[in-house]
Amino acid sequence: MSDIAQEQASTLIQHFAEAASSVFSQIAGTALTAQPVSLDAAIDAATLIRVGITGALDGLCEIALSPAMTLQFAALLTGEAPDPAAEVSNETREAAAELIQQVCGNAADRLRRAFGPLELKPCLAERDPETGTRQLLLITGANDALEFEFHLVRLAPEQKPVTLAQATDQPDVIAPIQDAQPNTRTKAHSTVPPEPLPFGNRNLDLLLDIELGVTLRFGTRQMLLKDIIELCSGSVVELDRGVQDPVDLLIDGRVIAQGEVVIVEGNYGLRILKVAAQAEKIGCLP
Repeated sequence: MSDIAQEQASTLIQHFAEAASSVFSQIAGTALTAQPVSLDAAIDAATLIRVGITGALDGLCEIALSPAMTLQFAALLTGEAPDPAAEVSNETREAAAELIQQVCGNAADRLRRAFGPLELKPCLAERDPETGTRQLLLITGANDALEFEFHLVRLAPEQKPVTLAQATDQPDVIAPIQDAQPNTRTKAHSTVPPEPLPFGNRNLDLLLDIELGVTLRFGTRQMLLKDIIELCSGSVVELDRGVQDPVDLLIDGRVIAQGEVVIVEGNYGLRILKVAAQAEKIGCLP
């Protein structure tokens, strides 16, 4: 591995450690610190999240959680006390993966400032036999310690980092939601000028200070009236959307964007991945 690639790998791991510190501290409500420590052997993983890196950096990394850490991470996300005797289930894996997804979102923001526009795309996976740099990230607090394995499978070499002034925090501009075909996205980086306002909206400036209510939609579900009447505390309603699927941002019942849920200073937020055309957004005005 070249000196530049080694520097990139070290920077990548450090930003993941800082992101883990930030996310876990916010969720746990107490100061936690993550730092890289030595790893003698690969963790016997019950949960494995594979993270694709695209954009200014090109690579692949894996985040492995042991059975105990899977239960701990799931409990941290749900706010429940972990049960050491419990078995790892699909639900606990998905909850732990959701927590790691938030770490990836925070890490992506930090990496964009260091390298430029890029994306981190996490998904649940199986253990990959590929070799690479393995690092243990240890998260310590006043009374407890958590850990997970960060496995950098590969990273594109000879990619020089850009300065903060050269980097951009703006997300990619993506084709309108209604026109996008499955598994295809048209991208243009921040060098592309913003989409002009459609002709005929010359009085739009008069409306820009109007406050509109926006809604996040995680999914929907058709239910029988008798099932709705029988709902009680503790009932679980399964939606038609998976944990990894994008969340809709709506105004007046219309989808104007899609994205992934993140945590911003202890509050839920939405990182925009796709936006509707300018005309559609303006069409939501009252």
